[in-house]
Amino acid sequence: MNFGIMYVLFVYLVVIVLMCSNKFSIATCAVTCAVLLQLGGITTFNETWAGLLNSSVVMMASMFVVAAGLSRTSLLKKLSNNIIKPGASDTKIMMGLAFIIFMLTSFTNGTNSLNIVLPIIYTICKAQDRPSSKFIQNSAILCQVWAGLLPLGGNAGGYNMINQIITQLGGVGEFTYFTQMIAKLPLGIAVMAAVIFVNHRFAPSFKAEEYQVDLSRTVKDSALSPAKEKMAVIIFVGTIVGLVVMSLTGGDSTIPPLIGALLMVFCGILKPREVPNNMGMSVILCSVGMLPIATALVNTGADVLIANAIDKILTYTNSSFAVLFLFYFVSAGLTQIMYNATVLNIFRPLAVITAVSHGWNPTALVLAVTIGSGAAMLTPMASNVTALGYNAGKYNMKQYFKGGLFVFVVEMVAFMATVPFLFPLY
Repeated sequence: MNFGIMYVLFVYLVVIVLMCSNKFSIATCAVTCAVLLQLGGITTFNETWAGLLNSSVVMMASMFVVAAGLSRTSLLKKLSNNIIKPGASDTKIMMGLAFIIFMLTSFTNGTNSLNIVLPIIYTICKAQDRPSSKFIQNSAILCQVWAGLLPLGGNAGGYNMINQIITQLGGVGEFTYFTQMIAKLPLGIAVMAAVIFVNHRFAPSFKAEEYQVDLSRTVKDSALSPAKEKMAVIIFVGTIVGLVVMSLTGGDSTIPPLIGALLMVFCGILKPREVPNNMGMSVILCSVGMLPIATALVNTGADVLIANAIDKILTYTNSSFAVLFLFYFVSAGLTQIMYNATVLNIFRPLAVITAVSHGWNPTALVLAVTIGSGAAMLTPMASNVTALGYNAGKYNMKQYFKGGLFVFVVEMVAFMATVPFLFPLY
């Protein structure tokens, strides 16, 4: 093991210790990670801070602003009252939130969906005097798992890119428009049932309205004129429609949220000075700080080390179940300590190469990596969605880990019970 790999592991250990101490914000820990990687010569300045211009970061910041504009209207309150009746039990509240999340994730990604749902959760919890902590992490889990479930939103057009990767690496791309949906649907149902009927019962019970100060700093309530209320809703709907169109056509998904954010200001729904406080800087800094870890893994050769380790393990088994479980579990485990996109980018080509070299079906292994890396629900380092949920709910590391563990196991069991039969490895 060379110095670079040892240094990266050291940096990650430091960051995890800082996070577990609960004395520093996740944003501070993430930026510390980026700075240490640069100081150690693992990443260059451009590699370290490339996330500042990352399209996902721009889209996220813009969606925060759009959501802040929408939160000033009476729409969320009306929506909450119509879907979740006053006096509803925790189970019925979670059921109503699940319905809203399912509709949102059908058309946009998990982070955008959670951005929209969070004000709804606060509206409900404030009106009914409920602890928001019971619903925030569980909503984040649903946003994470259900994103890309339908062949719209996050999954639209993605199969083409997967087929290209498989073909380039010597395999035969068999992904269709519905492949991921077929694989994820049983898992999505299992996770939904776990969240609605079980998981929220054991969630920590406390209110987290201070999220509005620390994360998005939602502007003070001030009545909008009927015309501005209508305009805010139109801008929001237009942004969502734009995201769907861009997703289906392969266009730039940053454009609709950016235009939506600008229109919220130009139409007087938000004041220019309110925009910086509503850009979700905590989550953005977390994303920016953790992105360099992928580059660090490649620069140090850690990705090759991981690949070789997996290849050695494969020499001891020919069981299709064992192979699929290995790729799923390693992807799901590693995604808890590094962003799921990082794990996906590293392990998806590895899965294809492994399948092609052994004469296996690449689709099965790619699904194992894709779904495994998507099981980002135990730590705030796992994905943008979990970072957002962690910050919004004001959880600590222990609470968040325990809060996602049952659902994590449920998804893993559901995967092994369905995917090997739906998409045989050989």
